[in-house]
Amino acid sequence: MATQPISMNIIKQVLIRLSQKESIRSIAASLHIGKNTVSRYKSLSEADPLSVRELISLDDTVLNHRFNGGNPSYCDARMEVLKDLLPYIEKELKKPHVTSLLLWEEYRKDHPDGYGLSQFRHHIAQHIKAVEPSTLLKDLYQPGQKMLIDFAGDRLSYIDMETGSEVFVQTYVAILPFSGLTFITCVRSQGIEQFLDATVRALSFFGGVPGILVPDNLKSAVKKTDRYEPDLSEGMNDLANHYMCVALPARVRKPKDKALVEDAVNKVYRHIYAPLRNRVFHSLEELNEAIAELVDRYNSKRLTGRDFSRMECFLASEKPLLSPLPVSPFEFRRRASLKVAPNSFVTFGSDRVSYSVPHSLIGQQVDVTFTATQVRIYHAGQCVATHVRSYVRGGYVYVNDHLPPRSREYRAYSAAYFIAKAEKVSPEFKAIIEALFDDGQPEEVHFRTAQGFLSLQKTSDPALFRQACDVAVSNGSLRYRFVKTLIDNGCQGFRQNPDDLTPPSAHSNIRGKSAFA
Repeated sequence: MATQPISMNIIKQVLIRLSQKESIRSIAASLHIGKNTVSRYKSLSEADPLSVRELISLDDTVLNHRFNGGNPSYCDARMEVLKDLLPYIEKELKKPHVTSLLLWEEYRKDHPDGYGLSQFRHHIAQHIKAVEPSTLLKDLYQPGQKMLIDFAGDRLSYIDMETGSEVFVQTYVAILPFSGLTFITCVRSQGIEQFLDATVRALSFFGGVPGILVPDNLKSAVKKTDRYEPDLSEGMNDLANHYMCVALPARVRKPKDKALVEDAVNKVYRHIYAPLRNRVFHSLEELNEAIAELVDRYNSKRLTGRDFSRMECFLASEKPLLSPLPVSPFEFRRRASLKVAPNSFVTFGSDRVSYSVPHSLIGQQVDVTFTATQVRIYHAGQCVATHVRSYVRGGYVYVNDHLPPRSREYRAYSAAYFIAKAEKVSPEFKAIIEALFDDGQPEEVHFRTAQGFLSLQKTSDPALFRQACDVAVSNGSLRYRFVKTLIDNGCQGFRQNPDDLTPPSAHSNIRGKSAFA
């Protein structure tokens, strides 16, 4: 399974930072890409009829085709000239009586087609701002700027009603450091889907999006830890892009970066864990309901030495500065690049579900993006199919118009073709193939399974294959996996004389979809 290149996340991060008025030099330094690349993305976004938010909302495949499908429509070469002059201009401005107007006049004398005065001054200001050293004091947090994320080390648990066993869970903690408002929930694991789902719920709880998400160096958030250049996981990048914010993990072995959230974890132990110590829960939902009540009490409690609570501070000073939540919450997306099979389907996932693609794309490579609820299939940057996600193992999801016309035997495949092939092997094999196609669905849906049966027949001992088919028909279980298991086990426990076969007509339950149940 191949994923979309990380450059799509870089493009989205560039667009988000440009919309936040961050300088080209600063963006290039933060994302470790060239200034020319940032300038190119800026030019493309300005020339694009879609807004930044609309561009960010595009699927990666569409955005990739939009930005990398051809030459950029506009790329300003003036910046290449000016960027070499910026250090000299900065130095000259420090001299007495030298103004930006004087320097611009000298610049335009040498470069008549250069920037106008306002753009000239803008780039100078951005350059000076970028190279000035940071003067931020440690532990000085701005309202609405960050959300710190971590998991508690100690675990809570509940009793599974079906097994009676104790199930331990992970406690997710998110805090807005300026107000101290805290969100806590339990999840089944620290896996990426659980982590991202908890982060979505945290943002919903706060009712807005801070500028920066600061997770600890969790495997779900950070693919490769590094003090200076952490490599974010694909899911964390996608979530940050969806909410138009920046994900910036805490630095490795820098406890001051996450002091507040670790302090919040310690308070969780005192204000959440301790009151729950003698209670028994029988589901994760029941546990989280109890936690939510205690969290509300914790956030509404007056702070020591202050005349306000965390919630009051948040509502007064922080919530107005949070960016609004998008219309739809984030869904974790996985991606794959697949070849369309001769039956016009692509198959993926642990459940091996097949989804239809327009038959004109048979044999072509397509990009598949799928969430927990939806499957979207792209070709050349265009969405060619959308399906509801299915979890029926080995199932088929299709649109009739996607399938090859019934009147045409595409590449010689048809129900009659496979039945004729099976008839040459044995009556039992023919009965199995006939039952396969006799379930009321379009015959193209079963081409892949029929191919599997033919491949199994070619690679198996003929006598053993005939015996396996006879056993399958006798037991009314005509699925491919049952026949393959019989062959793999040498039909142990069944009749050993492959010539003693009962005619198919003597067997019941060999027709219709029930035979494959």
